Amino acid sequence: MNIGILMLVLTFADGGQLSAAFVNTPTMADCERRATAVRAILEKGGTRIERILCRESEARFEPFVHGDAQGKERQSYLIRIGERRASVQWMAPGQACRPDGGEPAYCATSAQKLLAKAQ
Repeated sequence: MNIGILMLVLTFADGGQLSAAFVNTPTMADCERRATAVRAILEKGGTRIERILCRESEARFEPFVHGDAQGKERQSYLIRIGERRASVQWMAPGQACRPDGGEPAYCATSAQKLLAKAQ
């Protein structure tokens, strides 16, 4: 199991749906630097932010491209956030997303596809 660093950006889309963006980063320091910059941009633009954070994770995502979500099929994910690690589980279309009440968890959609776990 190879753990990487994942930046998770959870914001509210129009209609109140929770939207997620993911950025794999090489180090925790790089992730935190990027998260600070992303937060400033989103706040300046008036985006409603639920959470922006960095955690260790096995999840790998296709690269995030700003403005690339138009027309893309949204993927559904169950995101669990622990003190040090996060896990992201893809949810099949129509599958109910039910956080189990343990560590903080979110049901969100994203234009990004989960590629694989870290090799």
